[in-house]
Amino acid sequence: MDQRELIQAYERGFAARLASRVLTKPRLNAWMIFIPFIFIFYFQDFSKWKKQRKAFIDNWMLSRKRMLNETLHALDEDRKPDIGGLCEVADLPEKAQKHYSRLLRILAGHYTVLLKAGADDYPGLVRSAYQGKKGDYLFFINQLLDAEKALNNSLAPQLKKTNPDVGQTISKIETQADQIRRQEIEDFF
Repeated sequence: MDQRELIQAYERGFAARLASRVLTKPRLNAWMIFIPFIFIFYFQDFSKWKKQRKAFIDNWMLSRKRMLNETLHALDEDRKPDIGGLCEVADLPEKAQKHYSRLLRILAGHYTVLLKAGADDYPGLVRSAYQGKKGDYLFFINQLLDAEKALNNSLAPQLKKTNPDVGQTISKIETQADQIRRQEIEDFF
């Protein structure tokens, strides 16, 4: 795989791991065997969970795919990524625009160093891109987490109008993303 495919596969895998920690998967219990009609409810819940998981991953990937593609085109054309254009496409509230722009700038910088590096797998790509410096990668992760939190905080008030539990969900996403990334740092380095 080339760098773009490695990055995209990693991002999709990260989103899947995060979804597994955030969304509650329905459990099949042994007693359901004795009451067969309960299976109907289980399969309905399982189908709903699968749809939620897919939607979560697709939504997580949307900005990352766009930024990765824009970064790749910018490198090919020897220019800076058009972050403003991507912000316009996102159609976010004005309060969230600057936070989204910051997130995209951080991703663009990360994707740029990854696309310029060489390796056969994603951990190797990260080590190559950050020249084996765990602290430099940790700095990126901290910036990314801060940018994601700032964007979430700017979007939360509007989301709470339609879903009062959104604050808990956002908090869970942030906590789990942080835990996954901290573990990956140890795994990568």
